[in-house]
Amino acid sequence: MTDRGESSTDQKKHWEQTYSNNPSFFGEEPSEFAAAAVAVFSREGVRTVLELGCGHGRDTLLFAREGFEVTALDYSEEALGILAARAGEIGVSSHVARRVFDVREALPFPSGSFDACYSHMLLCMELSTPELEFILGEIHRVLRPGGLTLYSVRNTDDKHYRTGIHRSEDMYEIGGFVVHFFSQEMIRSLSRGYKILEVNRMQEGSIPRELFAVALRKNEDLLSDDPRQGTAREATPDEHAAAPSKDPTPQDPGKT
Repeated sequence: MTDRGESSTDQKKHWEQTYSNNPSFFGEEPSEFAAAAVAVFSREGVRTVLELGCGHGRDTLLFAREGFEVTALDYSEEALGILAARAGEIGVSSHVARRVFDVREALPFPSGSFDACYSHMLLCMELSTPELEFILGEIHRVLRPGGLTLYSVRNTDDKHYRTGIHRSEDMYEIGGFVVHFFSQEMIRSLSRGYKILEVNRMQEGSIPRELFAVALRKNEDLLSDDPRQGTAREATPDEHAAAPSKDPTPQDPGKT
């Protein structure tokens, strides 16, 4: 487990307060990145999706409406409460499993549990390179053979790059939020164990934020014994219990 330190604790409190003050902080409509992901998932025959950093669920709800079984993780209880309420309102609760979780921990699922993993601007939060390597290794482990990873991150062409308070690496605190800006070289270096399918540029918001939209496919072979590079390991009994249901309408396990 990574030593997070005081700064990361402050970030969690900051996000909890943000969602408490503004439940629609990122807006009500799904992101453009999520809409593109739906097309990819449909084309690839994806059924089960692990979403990391789901926030209040604007993208989660899109996936659920499209019929995907979504396991949505976030470390903000406030955000997951908003997601639960909105999923109930539109009748998709049976397609959404929620879990309070910090992605710097080992994912609580057996190997090969999911068809795809999705995250929108999670990996560009206050995560060091070793933490990112660990997270992508864990994603690799829980994906089925040939499974997909789609993620977006802010990049070094963003107008806020090298502004605010420098924290470490290419991380800067801007308006209370710590952002890790990615270069294309960084994406390549983090892709061990995967085939890079696409790295596209996109913009989001009125600023706008400059993003990389990354699509990876899990390689069949594992390239290292280092668990940070996706080495398979035996799942614990708790992980087996947490695996997504094969029933087409699994029940929402609620918060843990």
